[in-house]
Amino acid sequence: MGISVKINQDLYESARVAAKNEHRTIAGQIEFWVKVGRAAIDNPDLPASFIAEVLTSLSEPMPVKQAQYSLEELLAQWNPDARRSEEDEWLNIPPVGKAIQ
Repeated sequence: MGISVKINQDLYESARVAAKNEHRTIAGQIEFWVKVGRAAIDNPDLPASFIAEVLTSLSEPMPVKQAQYSLEELLAQWNPDARRSEEDEWLNIPPVGKAIQ
């Protein structure tokens, strides 16, 4: 839900430019500045640039941890007689053009 708020035209223009550079909406940029300012007031011993970097990193998606397998583990699970899934049907398509046969 959005709420309209009147702001100074200069602040709006600054937010528009920053939003474009930071790949945010104008509202998102102003919200980010508010969060940085609020965190800076709550943590006066921390530099605002540090707070901004932390907030930016917290908003980025975290990488999903993938399972790690050794070659030996993968080969132990391999069954050459197993039926291929529909996803692997492309392996049965003959090469075209100058593909190595």
